[in-house]
Amino acid sequence: MNKTEKALLQLTGRALFGTPADFEPSAVDWSALYHEASNQALSLLIWDTLSDEERGSVPDDVGIRWEQDSFRHIMNNEQLLYEQEQVIQLLTAASIPCVILKGSSSAANYPQPSLRIMGDIDLLVRPEQQMEAVKALQANGYGDVLDEKHHCHMTLHKDEIAVEVHKEPNGLFLDGNSEILGRIRNYFSDAIDRRQFMDGLPVPSDEHQAIILILHKLEHFTTSGLGLRQLCDWAVFVEKKMDDTLWAKLQPQLSAFGLLTFTGLMTRACVDYLRLPEENAPWAMRYDSETAQKVIDQILKEGNFGRKVEKYGERLFNDPYSSNRVTSFIKVLGSACREHWPPCEKHAVLMPAAPFVLLGRYLIQRQRGERPRLNLKKKYQQAGHDQKLYKELKPFVAERGN
Repeated sequence: MNKTEKALLQLTGRALFGTPADFEPSAVDWSALYHEASNQALSLLIWDTLSDEERGSVPDDVGIRWEQDSFRHIMNNEQLLYEQEQVIQLLTAASIPCVILKGSSSAANYPQPSLRIMGDIDLLVRPEQQMEAVKALQANGYGDVLDEKHHCHMTLHKDEIAVEVHKEPNGLFLDGNSEILGRIRNYFSDAIDRRQFMDGLPVPSDEHQAIILILHKLEHFTTSGLGLRQLCDWAVFVEKKMDDTLWAKLQPQLSAFGLLTFTGLMTRACVDYLRLPEENAPWAMRYDSETAQKVIDQILKEGNFGRKVEKYGERLFNDPYSSNRVTSFIKVLGSACREHWPPCEKHAVLMPAAPFVLLGRYLIQRQRGERPRLNLKKKYQQAGHDQKLYKELKPFVAERGN
């Protein structure tokens, strides 16, 4: 962890929990810190928390870009909130109840909700009403579905705004532990019925919201990359919502769902590096600090949605539910063949040819500049570290609570 990353973590802790930042402003590389905050989708939050002395130390060119970037995020947040209200009213008029996933439901737990950068609008509806909701949106200006075959959501766009209509939360992988995933899906069967309202917005119950946040973090941590903004979402939820009563309800569920160790390590990382007060999560302190450091190091290495590293092809060798890199390669390659060359899904005899079809497509796309260079040897070596860490997180492995 370098000086810039340490300063970013200290400033994040100040913005979220009012803890002091122990560094000399003149010693900070503010250009690097702005770049790092942007990569972690925290530039607006960090700019707001800077003191007059700290802003005075920021070079003029960096300060201008940072301030303009912050203004752009504020305007984008306001636009998304306006469109979100319109979408909810539209679905309500169509008798399609929904809840907001992530986004503004997470922002509500921040000291200043407007400082949490939003990306799109995520809504959960009853599974049997997903297509009905999609059609209602399409009838009101939203375009064609972009990911119709996605296991949990369909995405529609209007101009620059994306709306994801979920039939279940993110993170319930089709190739995970089917028994445990069945339990989790059943747990969310009454999510709409148990929704609550915050400032008029429909959001999940606190119990459901906790599981939704953890599932979302686990998915990104083991696939596209988990950023500090997503870790902040969990930290402020714990600080604002997680009392002894809620934890007593969640602990057996997390144990049964195989999410307890991951939750504990994420929370320990929040305490150690974001300065979440320990009294808000005493149960997290029994989890290994060294493993929590590996978690934060991974987050700092990858950035929000993995924007700091090239992730293309990485999943081939680091599937979190495979025993090793070779079995991961076989499993993920087979899944990719069925997804990207549908004929082999219907005709198993074509499966041996499918990898060569995908390779041919990749070479053509690579020649056109549409795909990055894929170094399988490098990806294989990197995946060794990732798979070792994933095993320590015990995803979707039922365990006894403590």
